[in-house]
Amino acid sequence: MARKMIRVLLVEDEEIHRVMARAAVKAAAGTEDDVLDLAENGAAAVRRVREVAPYDLILMDRQMPVMDGHEATRRIRAMGVTTPIVAVSSDGLPADVEAFIGAGADYFTPKPLSKEKLGNILAKFGLT
Repeated sequence: MARKMIRVLLVEDEEIHRVMARAAVKAAAGTEDDVLDLAENGAAAVRRVREVAPYDLILMDRQMPVMDGHEATRRIRAMGVTTPIVAVSSDGLPADVEAFIGAGADYFTPKPLSKEKLGNILAKFGLT
């Protein structure tokens, strides 16, 4: 049975991590039918979540200009959005992970995002 198309919002300000995430989504999903939308900072992410059709998954960086990932996560949750938010950050100290989870993230994975990590994330949230 074919897997349903998924919509992913990647919130990341660094081009190299956007390129790697695009490749990971394509490799993990095994199809080009999935939609990967990009937001370059937390404020843009909040705007996209408000204005675009619902996402199945949000991948959120922490350190970004304009609005960081913690604040964006809090604002998205304050809008009543229940979409899984996965923190993807190089800041993996326990205090950083706890801060993201406290802001409303469902899960944390360290950068870089790989096919294997994304495959595990998709499975964890029933998106495979």
